[in-house]
Amino acid sequence: MMPEAPLAEKSAVLARHAFFKGASAGALNRLGAHAREVRYSAGQPIFRKGDEGLGLFAVLSGAVKISVPSPDGRELVLRLVGENEIFGEVALLDGGPRTADAMAAGRCHLLFLDRRDFLAVLKEEPSLAIKLLALVSDRLRQTSEQVEELTFEAPTARLAKALLRLARLQGTAAAEKPQIRITQKELGRTVGLSRETTNKCLNEWALDGALKIEKGACTLLDRAFFARLASGEAP
Repeated sequence: MMPEAPLAEKSAVLARHAFFKGASAGALNRLGAHAREVRYSAGQPIFRKGDEGLGLFAVLSGAVKISVPSPDGRELVLRLVGENEIFGEVALLDGGPRTADAMAAGRCHLLFLDRRDFLAVLKEEPSLAIKLLALVSDRLRQTSEQVEELTFEAPTARLAKALLRLARLQGTAAAEKPQIRITQKELGRTVGLSRETTNKCLNEWALDGALKIEKGACTLLDRAFFARLASGEAP
């Protein structure tokens, strides 16, 4: 277990985080005094749907998968949360139980802020309250877009969007040939497709030379091809 960072370091980390930029030094120090560093390995649950909503998480590195389980064991991935983003905001605001599962999509480093401590600062820091309202509004927009995609969009476009989004989250988007670390089963779940359908699409793209399939990963050999697919253009 790694030692907890000193207050000045945690306050500085919060100041660099996109959500907390612009907050006063006093607010950052108060949050930093109570913030707790937590680390998770790939596949490790952070919380489950129905758990008590104890606070907010800020992602310092890595990615977190937010999903909803069904009674028959299936899973709908709502979103992937990456570096400089926060999650757990719904339970933070209403004090109710968690509305979804959160699981580490890879090794990740988080800061946890207890609900009581965060709400106390929120009352004195209007800029954070406005950011939080904007975040909740953005989540609603994302949910509406996701419902629309799952209902009307072609599987190839959904998969292409997911691959490009994962490349950004994993920090490989700037590479000439971005590698994405994810299994085909997990990739399918992010867009509501079966493993069989996902495998069929990936193999077709591999035969076309647009993608290279690897164990637990894939590499985009033709990024422009996936950008066209994601925009709805025919391959």
